[in-house]
Amino acid sequence: MPTVASKGRLVQNRSSVDCCEGPARMTATVTLLGKGLAAEVEGVDPRMPLAREDANAIEQAFLKHAVLRFREQPMTVPKLSAFSANFGDLQPHVQRKFQHPEDPNVVVMRNFDENGKFDLAAASRGALERLRDGWHSDLSYDAVPAKATLLHSLEIPSRGGNTCFTDTHQAYLDLPGPMKQRISGLRAEFSYGGNTRNKRTNLAASSLDKKGKESTTVTHPVICVHPVTRKPAIYVNPLITVRILDVPEAESDEILEELFDWIDKPEYRWEHEWRIGDTLMWENRGGVQHCGRLDYPRDERRQFIRTTVRGQAIEMHVAA
Repeated sequence: MPTVASKGRLVQNRSSVDCCEGPARMTATVTLLGKGLAAEVEGVDPRMPLAREDANAIEQAFLKHAVLRFREQPMTVPKLSAFSANFGDLQPHVQRKFQHPEDPNVVVMRNFDENGKFDLAAASRGALERLRDGWHSDLSYDAVPAKATLLHSLEIPSRGGNTCFTDTHQAYLDLPGPMKQRISGLRAEFSYGGNTRNKRTNLAASSLDKKGKESTTVTHPVICVHPVTRKPAIYVNPLITVRILDVPEAESDEILEELFDWIDKPEYRWEHEWRIGDTLMWENRGGVQHCGRLDYPRDERRQFIRTTVRGQAIEMHVAA
């Protein structure tokens, strides 16, 4: 197993200094990046305390675009945690092994083990060689999945390792009418620790403790509706969904394979190429799924810190 060296770009230790008491009002500009999702936010420094107006502006942009990007503003663990808390309560990740020692609400995403060797299980947490098998919403194995994920880059390889997104709202709208009727009202089983469908999910979950393995199997709707925008979206995903309930196994497999192929279409996709100090914020309540690319040199380090904003139960959409 190769040692994972810092051949890529390494974050510089920088910190921001608050220049005044209380948050100062900033002027946010939002620029669309993808065809149907993703936008860049400028004019806001996520390392500084946010005025309520700025947090509200970011929240509205988030509802509209589902994925937000803040470019090249390196953050410490406390800074990322503080920025994330503007959008709701944070929750620790079920992967307790990777919780940051400074803050259990921050999880470390890395591709190397304690000895600096490439760790495929760690690298496979949310990233695969083939996107089609890795699309997912974070914490879809939880009874109350996440609202948002914020991911911040510390170390990146010299090439590869992009994070990709697929527009599952538009994908649902484009489904043929007979398929919409066929899957309307159905529910599915989602599992992380006990996944019997995706071998790479099993590998990524191998570091879960006993409680984590036993508490990460739940049911959710096949098609969800966003709690705020009320937009429907395909919620089942190839990384976590195991089967559709109350239909024969062969039919379940047929439906899932067709839906997974459908959301994997390039026309629904937007891809982020990382720079050091980038932060992405993405939606998990429906409308978008994501997957990292496991296509970078395996002797180079890739390391991020991540927070999760607590969400709410997933609602079912029923076709008219």
